Amino acid sequence: MPTSFPAIEPSSRRFKTAEFATTSQTSQSGVTTRRLWADRPSNATLDLQFRNISDTNTSAILSAYNAAKGPVDELSLPVVLFNGADSTLKTYLNTTATGADLIWSFAEDSPPVVESVAPNRSTVTVKLVAELRMS
Repeated sequence: MPTSFPAIEPSSRRFKTAEFATTSQTSQSGVTTRRLWADRPSNATLDLQFRNISDTNTSAILSAYNAAKGPVDELSLPVVLFNGADSTLKTYLNTTATGADLIWSFAEDSPPVVESVAPNRSTVTVKLVAELRMS
């Protein structure tokens, strides 16, 4: 059962699309050969920043991180995370356009970062990753 990420609209969003697993070799003569290792992309990232949010919303993000056991469990992302994007772009941002059945989770190397900016106000930075996972 996926952990629900809180429905809080981010102040900014940075998305890196999923990549196809490939390797490249360049011969001594300069010819490059590329090998495709999978027919589905993986490892999309979504960097979210929530500026000047209440401590209640900050706690909701941290609670989701703890409930998901950090990067272990799958996340269910609310549509509010993609506000401001048209319907076509949203399919790329939430990875449904890839058809790869990617699973969103917190990034392994980057737990949420909380910066207190005023009493009861914080800026929270979160990095999510969408991966192919074995079930």
